[in-house]
Amino acid sequence: MIPGKILRFLETRANIATSATRDRELVPHGHRVVGWRVGPDQETLTCLIPALFTDHLLADLEDNGHFAVTIEEIPTHETYQFKGRYLRHRKAAGEDMVANARMRERFVTGLQVLHAGAPAAILAAFILEPAIALDIQVSEIYLQTPGPGAGTLLAPVAEAGRA
Repeated sequence: MIPGKILRFLETRANIATSATRDRELVPHGHRVVGWRVGPDQETLTCLIPALFTDHLLADLEDNGHFAVTIEEIPTHETYQFKGRYLRHRKAAGEDMVANARMRERFVTGLQVLHAGAPAAILAAFILEPAIALDIQVSEIYLQTPGPGAGTLLAPVAEAGRA
């Protein structure tokens, strides 16, 4: 299971994310994430990907199934990386849009701490609408907050190969 402290971080404070896949030649491909939801089992994570960032995504996942997402809180830079295995994808809808709106609101709030005069509408435009909701089975969580512990494995979440 995803530890409680990290669940609270994901559900209440985190406000920006990016993800990566790799192809069969080990070339990495980055994908913006515009929201997330933790599954009821607290071992799966749904990541929301906008259409502009879907190049290579499904081909990479169908080839090898590896997915990594890094989720952060601005302005503190508290950051965690979640590695896992692709389970399935679908068109983003319903609760995904609620998660996207929640991230957009937190993103604006976090950036306004750093840039008090920035118009909320301009900041909100950085968080695009999701096209794909991608479910992964989280297997590992790493601390990525800048500092001496960065890169530390915090939790093996699911047994390898269990999904």
